[in-house]
Amino acid sequence: MSDRNLFRLVHLPPDLAKQLRDSVDEAFQSLGGATAELILYYARRRHNVSLKELPVGIDELDNALKEILGNGRRMVVNHCAEILSRRLGKDIRPKSEKLSDMFLQVARIYRRRAATGDSPTTLFGDVESVEETVISHNIID
Repeated sequence: MSDRNLFRLVHLPPDLAKQLRDSVDEAFQSLGGATAELILYYARRRHNVSLKELPVGIDELDNALKEILGNGRRMVVNHCAEILSRRLGKDIRPKSEKLSDMFLQVARIYRRRAATGDSPTTLFGDVESVEETVISHNIID
């Protein structure tokens, strides 16, 4: 079964899928706004990848990164892993030069938590109420 099909079968909560999308976007933006837009435009036009639908289509995004950046895609993957680790509070380490491999790690963590019946505990750690989640994302520095 391909990675793409696996991501269709694994149901990730919307907040986790958003964290995945946001981490990819932030990693791309670190390359520079114009470069990020160019990569996303290429992925959209040549590989029919929409950032809004990730993690579905992540393997096509990997292909686009390989075509554009070659071995340099490792930098984007590493940076994305750092961002995810910081956001999720879990140690995410890329085992290859593919975003899809890193996303599979996150999916495995989520599935393990769901299988153990820790439903009130999120991937982010402790039990969160809706109010805590909403308030924590609106903190003004």
